Amino acid sequence: MRNIHTQPTQWLAALVCVLSLFSTTLFGAEKKPTHSHVSYGSEDRQWLNLYLPSASEPAPVFIYAHHNGSTADDVITSWADPTVAAGTAIVSWESIAKVKSRSDGVTCVADAEVMFAWVKGNAAKYNLDVNNIFIGGQSRGSFVSWGLAYSQKAGIVGIYMGQALPGNTFDDRFLEPITVKAPPIFLAYRKEPGVVGDIHDPENGLRVVDRYKKLGIGDRAELVHSLNDTGNNQVIQFLPKFVESVIDVKQTE
Repeated sequence: MRNIHTQPTQWLAALVCVLSLFSTTLFGAEKKPTHSHVSYGSEDRQWLNLYLPSASEPAPVFIYAHHNGSTADDVITSWADPTVAAGTAIVSWESIAKVKSRSDGVTCVADAEVMFAWVKGNAAKYNLDVNNIFIGGQSRGSFVSWGLAYSQKAGIVGIYMGQALPGNTFDDRFLEPITVKAPPIFLAYRKEPGVVGDIHDPENGLRVVDRYKKLGIGDRAELVHSLNDTGNNQVIQFLPKFVESVIDVKQTE
């Protein structure tokens, strides 16, 4: 079985063909980081922002990768404020901001590994709970985080993706790392399944949910769509409740 985590070049072509000509503009106020542009590696592109709650106990961590053409500064108050207020820290990380080639994608995937090691190594300094790490992102962010999310690294307990796995065709290789040991996942989309004129089709996320069901772990996968038909189309809005639900389940096991 091929592994997305160890062989990124086999599936990143799908990312590049979709994202090289596509970027999204999101509107909303950016949240001011607690710690801004902290280096997690030796390269200029390798930096991150930390948004930390004030709680004395180590905080669960949401590791967030932004959409294509944005930057790691693009953490919007509408979803970040409730997340931090609920006691979850946010790590928004940068690599190559706009993926234009396969090599760009490979670099981002490799940077995700470096960033994750940095988070683990600096958890005590920033009061982070490395036993409750959630991997996530939007659009491009879902691609560059996918391998890490399903790497089964210690501490990864959940996955939260918005506008995930964009593209007109779905590559089954994205399903290969999903095993019975897969963490719970929450997927959110603005449009309806089968949408025309938008590459962020919930049908791709439904394939992921179906994979969980076939493995007998369907209770670990949830997807919402058509948020444009509601009063709030922010795809990260459900994160605080998702984090709470995953940790509650862990505590009862």
